[in-house]
Amino acid sequence: MTTNKPATELHCPLCGNSKATVISELDSFGFKVRYYLCQTCGFVFQNPGESAAADPAFYEETYRQLYQATEEPTAKDLRQQRLRAEYQLNLIQNHGVCRLWRALDIGASSGTLMQTIHEAYGAEMIGVEPGKAYRQLAEEKGFKVYPSLELLQSGETAKFDLVTMMHVLEHLEDPLGTLGEIRTDLLEDHGFLLVEVPNFYAHDSYELAHLSCFTEHTLTEMLKQAGYKIMHTRKHGYPRSEMLELYLTVLAIPEREPAESLRIIPERNVALKRSLGTLKRKLLTKLMPGKTWLPQEDQA
Repeated sequence: MTTNKPATELHCPLCGNSKATVISELDSFGFKVRYYLCQTCGFVFQNPGESAAADPAFYEETYRQLYQATEEPTAKDLRQQRLRAEYQLNLIQNHGVCRLWRALDIGASSGTLMQTIHEAYGAEMIGVEPGKAYRQLAEEKGFKVYPSLELLQSGETAKFDLVTMMHVLEHLEDPLGTLGEIRTDLLEDHGFLLVEVPNFYAHDSYELAHLSCFTEHTLTEMLKQAGYKIMHTRKHGYPRSEMLELYLTVLAIPEREPAESLRIIPERNVALKRSLGTLKRKLLTKLMPGKTWLPQEDQA
């Protein structure tokens, strides 16, 4: 299946340059997907003009149906969300987030992370979730949840002490612009940003809905470009793996006086690092499958 979207001029989401080569082409859920490697900074991305996943309606109408065969929340997905929320709560509690009065979860899904943070801090929680069934589930827990960031910004005036984005940034057409918008319009000067994305050097990463593929280096560079200071970075596999560093989690704060222009430090040998990471994953899966991959269902 191909998209009917007109192709747009190629621009790297990190550095903005147009010099890029194709690093991978594949089929994902019946769609042709092409990834580019920026020859200037080493960022890996899809061209939004070629991707069905760049259409906002994709997340309202198609995303869950493709990935889970249903728009309704599944037991497996809810379990993963619960374990991930517990992990993220532990991280922020141990790295300087002592008090919260008002927090925002972008990509709130079922509201599990919102509920976990609310119970721990007593904070007012607001969410953004485009998927109707998941949004309704979060609303049933008593939280206000908007279907889009634009509607949230038109409906809320007070800023937030914490903004969380769990596996959201890789789905965005303009991740750098969104991060900058969060810093200037949504986050308090003393606030925290918590971001988690798949790690390109361990996670499969290549799939229809992932418009960007992040490494620890490129995620750090993007946050710096957007005006953030990194407080803590963690590579881990929880709740999917004990052995593989599948995910990158970063806690950051707004720079008090962000620089107007920062040189982006390019990442080199991206394709080689990807190949080595993929080989490691295959070997560990073959040699130690029980340790490499944790169960996705609750054990009887």
